[in-house]
Amino acid sequence: MYDRILVPTDGTEQRPVTTHALNVAELADAEVHALYVVDEKALNYQPSEAGRAETREARREEGEEATARIAEEAEERGVDVVTAIEEGNPKTVIGAYAEDRDADMIVMGTRGRSGVDRYVLGSVTEEVVRASEVPVLTVNLARQGRAIGDADAAVERAGDVLADEGHEVAEIPEDPYRESNTWIVRARTEDGETFNVHIDAASGEARVASIGRD
Repeated sequence: MYDRILVPTDGTEQRPVTTHALNVAELADAEVHALYVVDEKALNYQPSEAGRAETREARREEGEEATARIAEEAEERGVDVVTAIEEGNPKTVIGAYAEDRDADMIVMGTRGRSGVDRYVLGSVTEEVVRASEVPVLTVNLARQGRAIGDADAAVERAGDVLADEGHEVAEIPEDPYRESNTWIVRARTEDGETFNVHIDAASGEARVASIGRD
């Protein structure tokens, strides 16, 4: 039925997409291909070769981390996995990769990280669905719960939120604590700022409050 399942990723953690792909792979004894595309638009926004090189390196590092997460989950479930990082127009690269590797299915989310330097994954998914001759299974991430059940999950969510705002977490100086339905995570970032990240335990929605700079 299915021998190869393609899972494109935009770098955000989209566990429901990975879970759906791995569920099918387990049932069909299929191989999963985790693909990250360095969007050529992100490179073209840079005015210099140095800027392009820096952006390319940052995107490739993001891609390595994202595909490694998928590979780790696949290996934990005994599913064979291949990771790949390519460069170009995401819609075109995803379609070509699926064709070249004889993929039997593509699994994608319908919402991704937004930003002027990349496509929103949802729009890429729409384009892939229109153009692909391979069946595309879409997962509506907007309807997936993001429940934060423990302190470790709260810390992970806080790191993702701060990363989206351009901050890299250096340390968590205090244990996260929960007030009613809200987790509060204090994080110190590499640029010397300290934030409290307030996270709704049921939905994962978060807001960030700056509380000072070192």
